[in-house]
Amino acid sequence: MAADTEEPAFYETLIWSEPEPRGDLLDPPLSRADVVAALMRIADEEGLPAVSVARLVSDLGPAGRSVSSHVRYLGDLEDLLIDGVLAELVLPEPNPEQWRSDLRTAALELRAAIARHPWFPSLTFRRPLFGPRALDWLDHIMTVTEGAGLAIADAAAYAGIVTGHVLGAAMCEAEEEEMQRRRAGDRTNHEVHKVLQEFLSGVTASGRHPAFSRFLQAGAQHLTPDESFEISLDALLAGLALRAARQSAAA
Repeated sequence: MAADTEEPAFYETLIWSEPEPRGDLLDPPLSRADVVAALMRIADEEGLPAVSVARLVSDLGPAGRSVSSHVRYLGDLEDLLIDGVLAELVLPEPNPEQWRSDLRTAALELRAAIARHPWFPSLTFRRPLFGPRALDWLDHIMTVTEGAGLAIADAAAYAGIVTGHVLGAAMCEAEEEEMQRRRAGDRTNHEVHKVLQEFLSGVTASGRHPAFSRFLQAGAQHLTPDESFEISLDALLAGLALRAARQSAAA
């Protein structure tokens, strides 16, 4: 993200700590929703490096003259982007009788939003998640996990574990995809597969990694990222459910 706004030496006041400007009273009029929509459009089309105050002003046209009423620091742009993505989430009303299913639904909903905005996870590790939509998400997940009979501190920990799993998986997938893109260069898929097959044949012939070799020789189907994620998510939720049951029994 282009740093054309100077970051203060102190920990700046979060944009959420001040009332949202009345967009209709600005000259020219400009709402926060308009700012968020423009930021997300830039990030989606060109990636985070293209996001800057200058670019935002340019994209908004005449209304861009009112951007300074909404944005003070570079962090404001990032906070608005985070909240814009989380505003897309559609989360069901928590049901204590099906907390595990609700948790799974929420995780998949967040993953779907990340698929639409792959730049999102990296921002969540750079900014405090205190925006209204971020707090809506955390409150929802904590409410859901409380349905397992957990104390609020444990519910908060479970919420962090599930959220971190979704974000971490998305970041790993993005990095792997970028690595493969760089290594492939201008080669066709057939050329890439041929080089990889020759290497793996050598791995099998060496006898050094017998389990991995058995996997290759079995012709096992490689999981798609979505399939792999759902398996890992179900395993995580099963472990959380078992732990929650033990905690309830010990209480």
